Amino acid sequence: MTIRNSGDDYGSLAKWLHWLVAIGIFALLYLGLEQSGMERGPDKNAIRALHGSIALLVFALMTVRIVWRFMNEVPAHPDRMPGWQRVAATLVHWGIYITVYVQLIAGALIVGTGGKPLPFFGLFSIPLPIAENHDKHEFWEEVHEFNWKIIAALLVVHLLAALYNHFVAKNDVLRRMTVGTRNA
Repeated sequence: MTIRNSGDDYGSLAKWLHWLVAIGIFALLYLGLEQSGMERGPDKNAIRALHGSIALLVFALMTVRIVWRFMNEVPAHPDRMPGWQRVAATLVHWGIYITVYVQLIAGALIVGTGGKPLPFFGLFSIPLPIAENHDKHEFWEEVHEFNWKIIAALLVVHLLAALYNHFVAKNDVLRRMTVGTRNA
């Protein structure tokens, strides 16, 4: 397996970045939902710190993933895939990228407008050049609370489309992001 993508298959770096970001996003969704019903206190603060740390990691990995995507060719859609599915696949992928970035930025702005720095696994914190502001804090919390639902819906569509392509259309769409295509 090569590090670079080909016309038929994703390279090892794209696969690793995809799955690390996916794990990070699912961890963020879980931790976000876990802490949402908790009362204020040390347990909630610990989960929030972990949530923020993972978010910084996902932000870095997503940025590398997007840059790598522009530096490599992207495997072509299967020949037999209808045009509307090609358009839908592209829209869902870019929808995931955009909404995840919006979510990560909104989360950082929640922390910043709350007057706190961004934590990174207890190793260090990143101060943000943002003034504490209650109204803006509330606004970014609402964006964050709404946007995760869009991300979740896009991820469900993405997952169902991958399964459809593998089990119904019987093409290599899922294989090229996992074990590799039969042609590779």
